[in-house]
Amino acid sequence: MSTAALLFLPASLLLDRLLGEAPSRWHPVCGMGWLALRMEEGLRRGDSGPGMTLRGLLACLLVLAACLLPACLAVRLASLAGTWPAWAAGVLLVYFCLAPRSLAEHALRVAAPLRRQDLPQARRAVSLLVGRRTETLDTAGVGRACVESVAENLTDGVLGTLFWAGLGLLLWGETGAAACAVMHRAANVLDAMWGKRNAVYRNFGTAAARLDDVLNWLPARLALPCVVLAALLVPGASACQALVQGWRHRHAHESPNSAWSEAAFAGALGLRLGGPATYGSLYVPHPWLGQGTTQVTPRHIHRAVRLMWTATVLFALAGGICLGLTA
Repeated sequence: MSTAALLFLPASLLLDRLLGEAPSRWHPVCGMGWLALRMEEGLRRGDSGPGMTLRGLLACLLVLAACLLPACLAVRLASLAGTWPAWAAGVLLVYFCLAPRSLAEHALRVAAPLRRQDLPQARRAVSLLVGRRTETLDTAGVGRACVESVAENLTDGVLGTLFWAGLGLLLWGETGAAACAVMHRAANVLDAMWGKRNAVYRNFGTAAARLDDVLNWLPARLALPCVVLAALLVPGASACQALVQGWRHRHAHESPNSAWSEAAFAGALGLRLGGPATYGSLYVPHPWLGQGTTQVTPRHIHRAVRLMWTATVLFALAGGICLGLTA
């Protein structure tokens, strides 16, 4: 068994738990966003047909290349000092791409004003988590949006990154782990910025949206058993309903990946999530997921955060054991 491989994913997760998100002034994800803006300024112009789709693809490839090269170079340079410096550099780069503590903190910032019945502040807090319009949401709507974001980002911001880091480590060592984690995180950033279904990004953002769908396809499906197992360990959560509702509603979303974790959270927490939402001026009739109550309370948000953390730890430990046995 390889101790270095066994500890790689848990160590990256532990850094996030202890340190939280790095300061924005030197956080690589902020650099990804800045780079994406520059690429968009240079390439999103002219016609809105197939040419715009190709320019969006080119922008994706350029951003990915610009992110991957420094990550690979950093680990390769660290490897000149030895095996463990390379391991530490890989762990650090994967940590930069993870966001469970930040996700939990943002969710709890929504729960706190809801508990005080401060709806305006709760709306402002949840607006940092979701892309939908929040100024018209009632208390229950704010709570649902928060829990949905925790569930969806469990895949997008946590399990997907851990999965690709683990696969990269297995195939190409620490350099591969860092490169694959950065690739996944960059794709997630590009999808958030460009993968919108409006007139501006419908063509330009096609490549970003499809890339994010592909990279999260398997992690989203692994999220369901992780949430079911996590529900066994979270007081007040139902593993049985997580499995039943998660499987029943796994395809009940226009996104190929979103419903797997959201439906499992709905079942585990006894909630009914999803439903119609407005993004800017665009009304989207999302389907409902689960068969529980729509009246989400701060207690549900706290339980969702515990469920997210438990599923994350289980995934990292399982991935570490698999890597330790096979590396």
